[in-house]
Parts: sequence; C-alpha cells; structure tokens
Amino acid sequence: GQVKPPKQAAAAPSPNTKAPRAADKAGSAKAPAATPAKPSGGPPSSTPAADSGTPQSSKGDKKAAKEAKQAAAAAKQPAGGADGDRDVDISWADIRVGVITDAKAHPESPKLYVETIDLGEPEPRTVLSGLAAHMPLEKVKGARVVVICNLKPRKMAGIESQGMVLCASDAEKTALDFVVPPPDAPAGARFEWPGYSGEPETAKKMDKKKAWEAIQPLLRTDDKGRACYKDAPFTVASGSCTSSLKNGIIS
Repeated sequence: GQVKPPKQAAAAPSPNTKAPRAADKAGSAKAPAATPAKPSGGPPSSTPAADSGTPQSSKGDKKAAKEAKQAAAAAKQPAGGADGDRDVDISWADIRVGVITDAKAHPESPKLYVETIDLGEPEPRTVLSGLAAHMPLEKVKGARVVVICNLKPRKMAGIESQGMVLCASDAEKTALDFVVPPPDAPAGARFEWPGYSGEPETAKKMDKKKAWEAIQPLLRTDDKGRACYKDAPFTVASGSCTSSLKNGIIS
C-alpha cells in the first residue's frame, strides 16, 4: 500500500504568451503558386499586361512610322493645299502662238476643218475647228492663231482634236474671226496675263476641275480689239493679241 503522489497541475500559461489565432494558423500554410493557364485557342484577354519595362506591342511604333511618313509626304506637297490646288484662273490654261501649216475639210462633217498646227513642239498637232461656215480654207491655211493646248483631247466626227483655236465673235456668232498673235511672236510662245502667275495645269486636272468652263466665259475683246481675260490682256514678249471684232466674246 504505497500512496501515489498527487499529479502536478499543468503550468499556467505565461501572461506574455499569446494564444495562436485561427487566422494565423490558416495563414501559416503557404498557398501553392498559381499555375499559368494554358491557351485555349480563344481570343486573348482584353486586360492589358502589367508594365514590365519592355514594349508590349509594335502598335506604337507603327503609329509613329505612319505619322513620319505623312509628314514627309506633306513636306513634298507644293503650297496651296493637299494636292497643290489654287484658285482656277487664266494661269491654269496653256495658251500659245500657233501657225496653221495645213487645213482641209473634214471628210465626215461639213462644219469642220481639220488643221495641222505648229505649236513649237517636235511634232505638229491636229486640231479641229468649226470654221467651215465662217471662212474659206484659203484664209485658214497659213494663219497665225492662238491655241489652248491643255484641253483633254476629244474626237470630233471620228478624228481626235488636240487643242482649240480661239476666235472672237459677236454674241450670236454671226460674225467670227481669229484671235491673232503679234506678227513676230514665234510658234509655241506662251501667253501671260498681268496679275495672274503660275504654271499651266495638266489636261487631266483641267478636265477634272472643269477649269476651261470657268475660264472661257471671262474671255473677251475690249473696245480696241485686244484679247483679254477679265481686264488682263493676252501678252507675249512682243505685244498683245488682237481681233478684228471689238467687244466680242472669245471661245
């Protein structure tokens, strides 16, 4: 009969020892690293990736290259607009001195003459004019004339006309005569008009902008018979153009 010593009571926790919290226990276990999702073949996420210090696409580079290209193209454009446009006036027209070296009746139209005109170019041009009702061939052959050279060629009764001879007439066109250059102006000399500077436009642009339709109604002869655009006379180095018809229209 030995008497067993009494069990010692468990030591009370120190007042400085904190009981672990459930949250701490839960947080002590590290979550496994997330495994990147494999591409599923669907469209990529629209959420932008975090900035890692490297370019994420070439979109910005493409935009900069496009802007640089546009700037270079703009620098090459002539003044006056994106395609070099300027207000339509007589300076758009390529009007020159011509000499009719030959003329004949049109085989298919009794109203037309077929003229061969020296315009200071390597080859003469063929120009058709509705002059048969107004003057005989003898007056046309050898005539010194004024020709607009940058109209779009067009066929007249099956023959292509590569310009237009300018004539003065009354309003009813019952009277008609050539606009005549100064006697010593050479074939091919180009006319100018005081106050209207600029190089002639191409036939394509003249046609596209309907330039001749805007210019022609402003052509006339004044009370001295001088050919004018508004009040500006047709001039070359040796003088001005004239016509026997005063205060007439030019077409």
